Amino acid sequence: MGGPRADRDHEPGLAVTVPTAPTPAAAGEPLLRLRPLGLGELLDDVFRIYRRHFWVLVAIALVVALPGLALQFASGSAGQFGFVLSILNDLNNPNALAGQQPPALPNLAILALTYLVLIALIPFTLAAIPRAAIDVVLGNPVGVRSTLAGVARRYWRLMGVSLLYLLISPLVICLPVFVWLFVRWVVAIPALLAEDVGPIRALDRSWTLTRGHWWRLFGILVLIYLLTSVVGGALGVFSLPLAVAVPFIPPFVRGAIILTVETAANAVVQPALYLCVALLYFDLRIRHEHFDLDQLARQVVAPAP
Repeated sequence: MGGPRADRDHEPGLAVTVPTAPTPAAAGEPLLRLRPLGLGELLDDVFRIYRRHFWVLVAIALVVALPGLALQFASGSAGQFGFVLSILNDLNNPNALAGQQPPALPNLAILALTYLVLIALIPFTLAAIPRAAIDVVLGNPVGVRSTLAGVARRYWRLMGVSLLYLLISPLVICLPVFVWLFVRWVVAIPALLAEDVGPIRALDRSWTLTRGHWWRLFGILVLIYLLTSVVGGALGVFSLPLAVAVPFIPPFVRGAIILTVETAANAVVQPALYLCVALLYFDLRIRHEHFDLDQLARQVVAPAP
């Protein structure tokens, strides 16, 4: 691994702890290969870490997703969704279609609360799995409580990055520009978590690290998105026969089945996507900064929560 660049002293420190002795997870094959990775090696690392820490990653994703799901049930949104499914199920049966009674409108107060909760959870949605991935890669213990606490300590900075992301959302009408900016800022969240910097600095770090790697990053992100979408779609298909084809199921139950299975499927597949982004961050640091564990040890500024 090459030596540090002359400007290394000006790089932000990593807010992580390097264990003095390998943990059981780190005692086997290394979790961070200290060299640039090809596509196959990167995907192998993503799914290797995903398999090894499957239950804790899924638990983190579920803890973040369940409050929004519960509020969707409470607001009556599940009943509205189930009613639409019932209509689709009875399109070829005019008599049954005529007998369909729409459910009551959702409770607007609870519906508004649902959206507020979903907005408040954005930092956890975007950062919980990357935070766990950073700890896994560096050999730190990983748990639901410690991961959520680590995100909570950086809550407002993460919300700041989210708001800056929101500023570029209107550019979706000019899709090429939107996609270009999205890829340039894709590792801002891992940079904020690992280097303990603010939102502007995190976006700047992502901009710097992704320079010269746009097409490679774009291809990897499209591939991992397609893989996770196919798996998530396959998992969601299992709920369709019960929720759509079986007669006499109330609309609320139909909607609840679909929403619950969709939430569970997302909790299973999304960690792979966020793991990929976190590993891309380390890969880019290795490529740009000759990042290695000795330098990591010198950059420690505070123990991980």
